[in-house]
Order: sequence, then C-alpha cells, then structure tokens
Amino acid sequence: MMAVGLALAASAILSFIDNFVGVVSQEAGLWQFQVFRTVFAIPLLLIAARMSGRVIRPVNVPRLAVRSLAVSVGLLIYFASLGALPVSQAGAGLFSAPLWVVLLSVVLFRQKIGGMGTFAVVIGFAGALMLLQPDFGNLTALSLMPLAAGLFYGLGMMLTRHWCSDESAIALAIGIFATIGAAGLVMLIVVTFWPGDTFITAPWSQPSPRFLWLTLFQAVGAVVAVTLIAQAYRIGNPAVVAVFEYSFLIFASLWAFLLWGTPTNPLAWAGIAVILTSGILMALNHRENSNAPAAV
Repeated sequence: MMAVGLALAASAILSFIDNFVGVVSQEAGLWQFQVFRTVFAIPLLLIAARMSGRVIRPVNVPRLAVRSLAVSVGLLIYFASLGALPVSQAGAGLFSAPLWVVLLSVVLFRQKIGGMGTFAVVIGFAGALMLLQPDFGNLTALSLMPLAAGLFYGLGMMLTRHWCSDESAIALAIGIFATIGAAGLVMLIVVTFWPGDTFITAPWSQPSPRFLWLTLFQAVGAVVAVTLIAQAYRIGNPAVVAVFEYSFLIFASLWAFLLWGTPTNPLAWAGIAVILTSGILMALNHRENSNAPAAV
C-alpha cells in the first residue's frame, strides 16, 4: 500500500508539471530544457540528501548505471517521438511499460504473475488506449518508437526492484537526472550546429527569466516525483506499481480540465474506469499470491 501511495503521488505531481511543458517550448528547445532542469535538480537532490541524512553513495555503480541508462533511454525516446508523432500515439506507446514489466518479470526473473495479474495489465493498457485514443489509421513505423520507450522504461523499473533495491531513492533519482542531463548536453551541441525549427531540434537560445523560473518549477516537481516513484519500485512489486502508474493519465485529464478547461469525452472516462479496475485486480492478485502457502 505504501508503494501504491507513492506511485499515485508521483503521477499526480508529474502530470501537473507536464502541463507546463508547452509553455516551456515557447521559450527554448527540449535539450536546453533538459540540461537546465538537470542543473537545477541535482543540487536540490544533494540538499535533500544532506537534510535527511540519506546516503547517496551508490552501493553498486555498474548496476545503478545500467538502470539509469535504461530509464533515461526510455524517457528520451518518448520525448524524441513527440517530435514526429501526436502526443496520444507517443503516450500510448510509453504506457505499454506495465506490459513489458510483466513480460520481463516472467522471462528474466521467473516471477509468477498468474492469470488475473496478466488480465489486469492487459485491460489496464486497453484502458490507457481508450483514454488516449490514438489514431490507428495513421500509424507508421515511427509508431514503434514509443513502444521502444515503454520497453526501456519498463526494463528500468524492473532493474530498480531486482538490482537496485539497496540503493537510496535519492541516488536512483540522481542517476536518472545525470544521465538525461549528459545526453541533453550532447544533443544541445548537435542541434546548435545543425538547428531546426521544432521543439526537439531548437538550438541554444539566451535563457529568459520566464524560462528559468519554469525550468526550476519543473525541476522541483520532477525531483519529488522521480524520488517517490523510485522508492515505490524499491519497496513494492514492480507489476503492481506499474499498473498504478496509469493513474498519470487520470491525473493528466483532471489537471487539463482544471488548468485549461480541456474536457474529457465519455470514452476517455470509460478508459479511466477500466484503469482503476485494472489496478484493483492487480492489487488483489498480489495479495492472494503473497498469502498463498508455499509449496512443499
């Protein structure tokens, strides 16, 4: 229950701050945003570690590096796909992560999910599609990019539980921000020499006060949310936590309506109901498996 609560809180925060990415895009490009967000985020994490007395020294550097790379690749592929695909298609692919979590749990770690658990994840993904409503008639090869994002993100979440459970949540968060920041710096140099006119290809520009405040706001929210979700995967069952990450879509619809007055249609509300049902079934399935007597 603690892991589920952390996942819900992280989703609520991330979905809120992501509503302002469009405002950031009016000030600077994606890679400049990622670099500045990292510059703001890592000192905040170090201050939080100092105040809380948490140890941030990695327990296993190679495993932490692999986990950070997997999650960062997934998130960066997702951002890159936004330059060529509608948000609905990109989001639908990224939220295939719970399906990948279940598959990787079975293949890599021989974890038994059970029929109900598998069914819960499948209908959760179906509910996400109902909420996002991608245009399947216009799918192209580029549509595989968000699915790849979901694969890497799901792999990273699996590694969090099975490889990095001894790492502190702050160390896990620093690993992600440092990796994304380094990749953002490389890409910022590339697009500065070969610029474009889109959010993902925009070159370096003089940071405005508005950009700096928006990026600091994003960094604070991201630091809190990434730390919460890392802790959730450290202490909880990855398949259960992954399903409750679908709540991001629910919160995103709520924030879009409250902030911008964007309505949600009946099919999307039906998808929200399906997602909630999926999470309940997964939680019940996990409790039954946990209470089941061990085989002799």
